[in-house]
Amino acid sequence: MVIPNIWSQGQLFAFSALDGTAHIKDDFLGILCGDKLGIRFFSKVKRELVVTVTKQDAPEFETVTGDLITLQTAHGKIDFIYAVAHLICGSVPAENQVLVMTEGQYRPETAGSVLLQDTQDGEITGLLRQGDRFAFAYGHSREEVLQLVTDGIALPLEPLKAQRLQLYQDFSLNHEYGPLYAKCLSVMKTQLYSPEGQFKQIWSTPDRLPHRRLWLWDSVFHAIGHRHLDAALAEGLILSVCDTQQADGFIPHMSSPDKRSSITQPPVIAMGAWLVYEISGNKTFLKTVYESNKKFLLWCRENRRDSDAELYTWKTQSLVTCRCDECGMDNSPRFDLDTRLEAIDFSCFMANETRIMERIALELEDPEGARFFGAWYASIKTAVNEKLWCREDGFYYDYDIQNKCFLKVQTVASFLPLLAGICDEKQAKSLVAYLQDPAHFHTPFPIPSVSKQHPTYGTDMWRGAVWINYNHMIIGGLEAYGYQALADNLRDKTLDVLNRWYLRKGTLFEFYDSEDLHAPNELNRKGTPFEPYDFQVRYQSIRDYGWSCALCFDLLDRKYA
Repeated sequence: MVIPNIWSQGQLFAFSALDGTAHIKDDFLGILCGDKLGIRFFSKVKRELVVTVTKQDAPEFETVTGDLITLQTAHGKIDFIYAVAHLICGSVPAENQVLVMTEGQYRPETAGSVLLQDTQDGEITGLLRQGDRFAFAYGHSREEVLQLVTDGIALPLEPLKAQRLQLYQDFSLNHEYGPLYAKCLSVMKTQLYSPEGQFKQIWSTPDRLPHRRLWLWDSVFHAIGHRHLDAALAEGLILSVCDTQQADGFIPHMSSPDKRSSITQPPVIAMGAWLVYEISGNKTFLKTVYESNKKFLLWCRENRRDSDAELYTWKTQSLVTCRCDECGMDNSPRFDLDTRLEAIDFSCFMANETRIMERIALELEDPEGARFFGAWYASIKTAVNEKLWCREDGFYYDYDIQNKCFLKVQTVASFLPLLAGICDEKQAKSLVAYLQDPAHFHTPFPIPSVSKQHPTYGTDMWRGAVWINYNHMIIGGLEAYGYQALADNLRDKTLDVLNRWYLRKGTLFEFYDSEDLHAPNELNRKGTPFEPYDFQVRYQSIRDYGWSCALCFDLLDRKYA
């Protein structure tokens, strides 16, 4: 059994829906501290649960997962276990103190041996220590907290630890990437919330902190990883996206149990559903998603085109650093001019979805649906090649509707025709040449989100940084066109970089440096990074990022497991 054992600042510590009720409306979440053996919890007033250690304690970490931390010291063992929602239990040698450090004003109180901290904002925490045991609880009343710590101090720790480690017992990779595989498992588990509000089954969120809601394409990418662990759970992650659909077919880009956003996100639902179905074989699930996704794709057709042509246009915003939340590439230089675009990525996503929907229709014995989606796919493919392919450059671009010309910003989005099967052999060869050209996209860690030739190329999000979801999709596209060696090389490089930075930093990040020079936490994110890490001051490349882990896990599982 291989278990993650690297402590680093910013890693998530949370209670998962796999172990009990975990609701967004009353979540008690923490991240690991960087300057002490402690966990910072993000209640209205931040609190840190800290165990004092010194160099003489010589701590050696055995386990560092999203809900269990164990380490050996010269005086004995220290444990932190997320036992149930709002309760952390543990053990600590007599020589070490257990403290709660609270920011701002609070009212301290003692109830027997329990130390209560009431921040007078409807949230209370309590700490109880008895011998080598402690229990730390969060709640909304004195009585609730007292009951939790009283129950927690009596919980048998060894069975609880064994339960938390069972996942790593069931899924373990005997390979040099084994620790990376285990880390992905840990993060994937922490992203899961229980059924709540409009969500009828377990659902996922991009990273739990700072994001706490459901995102459309994140959830699908999460399902692609989770299908190797539990196909029924993976189905639920996609069905939860369908739960947010409105009567007209619209599916929002972001939802909470009781709210929805007013924009959408890349259509990738059929892509994820088919990959899950290949493992589950559940036609009931496939039919449910087919009907929902058909309405969504028709909504896109009706609401995201500027003409009768089968080319699709993102809704943009006037915000300087986030012009296109809808496409996911929110600060890409593609949107710097704030002009309407017939978008290469949106059009390719629609093509790929209609192509897979044709396959699903055949699987469900719906020949009329198969003909409908087959014809739709063909019309998108024709439109993309007629209007978005630049013969002079041998490259696909967005088309600027207002200025009636190509928007010649070369980004990773222009390789999606490989995923969608849009290219002919000559076009695919030209795209591969760009991928292999060090002056454009063949960086030390490919694939950069913009070409090195673009003046904004650097370390910022979609202005040069590498995103694992695009690498994952383009690997699939290269394989489909017979470029297996190039696909293998991209997969191997991706896994190597993720593993190397995990071993150094203890986490998987939102995006990575395409030059492979800077640590991911040092990269820009719509501004310069802020240290020490505090996402409430400025986001950095987010730690324990959901789709980086889920898609890394998919690559690992398919190659090595």
